[in-house]
Amino acid sequence: MKTKLTLSIDRRKVAMLRKASARKGKSISELVENLADKSDEQPATEGESEANILKWRGFWAKHVTDADFEADDRAGAELRKTKAYELRKHEKQDKA
Repeated sequence: MKTKLTLSIDRRKVAMLRKASARKGKSISELVENLADKSDEQPATEGESEANILKWRGFWAKHVTDADFEADDRAGAELRKTKAYELRKHEKQDKA
């Protein structure tokens, strides 16, 4: 049985989802379902979770801005807990 879900997502990310949806010939709902299936396949330990974040750091560097890290919301708070945030802070200090 399907359940309706409401998400609050940045407009740019919605546009990205629509493009990916069209490119793959799947609905956004199908993409989200697939992501949920993949995320549930292997529960990550704390260290693995951090490794996964760092693995995607290069990709997300184009999409996650300093403002995202500093945002006064839950997403910003979660981003500030990552090693990617620490690395970004050190990179800024090294440049200064």
